[in-house]
Amino acid sequence: MAMIHTTKQAVAMVGDFLDEKAPLFGIRFVGRFDEKRIPNYPAVVVVPGTRDKTIHATQTFNVDLELHLYVYHADLTLTKRERSEADLKLVEQLEEVLEEDYGWQSDPLDPATKRVVFGYISNEEPGVLQPRANKSNMIISTRMTWRALSQRRFSTQ
Repeated sequence: MAMIHTTKQAVAMVGDFLDEKAPLFGIRFVGRFDEKRIPNYPAVVVVPGTRDKTIHATQTFNVDLELHLYVYHADLTLTKRERSEADLKLVEQLEEVLEEDYGWQSDPLDPATKRVVFGYISNEEPGVLQPRANKSNMIISTRMTWRALSQRRFSTQ
């Protein structure tokens, strides 16, 4: 499998990975591309970020990919302490599993199957949002930023 180099491929790769790992963390919904309807909590929605391409070497581009993972924890019915502890634990667990393999190898035993040069969580930003209308419950969320460096060869035509 070749390295990924498009935003669509990155969203699919990370989204599929989170779908697979969701039961380990009690995540009840994994969405993609800024889905507005979140049927169950906790949930994670993978949203595209920036993509930058620079010349790296002869016939090779470096491709920098960025995704935002919105981790929606729960509504405000828990106590502040319970909610904060659960939120921090979930985000820490997600970061740990997302960084188990920095190269995102499709075959864990074969380094030649790396899908990125290096991928990691670079930022987390806790917050609160009101998903639909003024009368809906506030939702506790954390935005995690996943960054990856990939490469692609120049197109030959």
